[in-house]
Amino acid sequence: MYGKGLAGRRIVLLRWSYSPEWWADLLKRHGFAGIDAQILAAPAPQDVGTLMVRAHRSA
Repeated sequence: MYGKGLAGRRIVLLRWSYSPEWWADLLKRHGFAGIDAQILAAPAPQDVGTLMVRAHRSA
């Protein structure tokens, strides 16, 4: 994950993140269906992608 330092330059920040498979398993165990979890590529190859997760659960 990237952030802006005090001088406005890009710095690397550590973060806790889970894989798309981890999120899909968690959602499945909690009753969700139609799960789609994937990482969308960033516009620039050297940048970090975005985790996108979609699921639904009956009311």
